[in-house]
Amino acid sequence: MKEITKPAIVLLVITAIAAGLLGVIEDVTSGPIAAKAAATQAAAMQEVFPEATTFEEVTDATLTGTMSSVSIAKDASGADAGYVVTVAPGGFGGAIKTMVGVTADGTVTGISILSLAETPGLGALATEDSFKSQYVGKSGTLAVTKDGGEIVPITSATITSRAVTDGVNEAVAWVVGGAK
Repeated sequence: MKEITKPAIVLLVITAIAAGLLGVIEDVTSGPIAAKAAATQAAAMQEVFPEATTFEEVTDATLTGTMSSVSIAKDASGADAGYVVTVAPGGFGGAIKTMVGVTADGTVTGISILSLAETPGLGALATEDSFKSQYVGKSGTLAVTKDGGEIVPITSATITSRAVTDGVNEAVAWVVGGAK
């Protein structure tokens, strides 16, 4: 019995110390991590709606489909300029979290890919400005050229291109459909 007791107590002490250290580290790092996340979010909103000066999250919005958040974009006078909608349509490698800026009349002001797990060198190219800029100024239902639309898909990454386009369409449809 004594052969088991001593190693068990040593293991218990080591585990308690490790748990305490993890708690302290989490406490110290949670603030800076939250601040960084907020700064990243604000920068992405400014990227997708450059004309806006402030953004207000809509906490009571009716989210549909793959939508996860909505914010109202306000201009310098404080008037509503449009919306920033975050969607996460399914791509080849999983959800593609995308932020879309849309004016009240349904015109896309910009998109930002927040996260994706697409194939490097193929679907991951959705983060490139040359792909994202195709959506700016567009309205109505968008489609890739293979589906009769005007969005040029990423070579060998049509699934990713369609997913991003579906997300943009979802955001535009929500805004045009009444934005509630």
